[in-house]
Amino acid sequence: MKKIILLLVVIFTATTSMAQISAGLKVGTSFASVEVAAMGMKASTSNRTALALGGFVNFSVSEKFKIQPELLYQGMGGSVGGESFKSEYINIPVLAQYAVTQNFKIEAGPQFGILASSKSAGEDIKDAFKTSDFQLLFGASINVTDAIGIGARYGTSMSSIAANADQAFDDVNASIKNKAFTVMLTYKIF
Repeated sequence: MKKIILLLVVIFTATTSMAQISAGLKVGTSFASVEVAAMGMKASTSNRTALALGGFVNFSVSEKFKIQPELLYQGMGGSVGGESFKSEYINIPVLAQYAVTQNFKIEAGPQFGILASSKSAGEDIKDAFKTSDFQLLFGASINVTDAIGIGARYGTSMSSIAANADQAFDDVNASIKNKAFTVMLTYKIF
């Protein structure tokens, strides 16, 4: 086991030392909703438009393939039946990017989110949700200039974010999942 870990560390170090590295900032808008599945039915909330803000580091593994970890503050949530709730997450996506052309990339990867807050009608409802969310993201981006880019992605939770959805809906298969379509402007610092 120690030999495998050592080998992975050596490969990672060699890869990142040869890789071209860039970093920058991201700002955009997240159009989020929540999907509720219970008692054999699915329903989605109305969208919540919220801020997405953070930074990224981009590692060029080859001319066409890149790895991009990010750190984002992102608003999630939605409204149903006139009742809205706002959840704020600190998200850590790690995206694999493939350059279709020099300026157009497609991307996909996992995102780990930490729930920072959740409120409805000014009241704290954070205890109703799990403290973390694991999502799968798919998207694309275009470089407008060497420093400025525009990207869009869609993400969905891989498991329920509710602390006790099965008890709330009296259904062992009940789940509540985050979904978001996000559009972001990127600025490469170096």
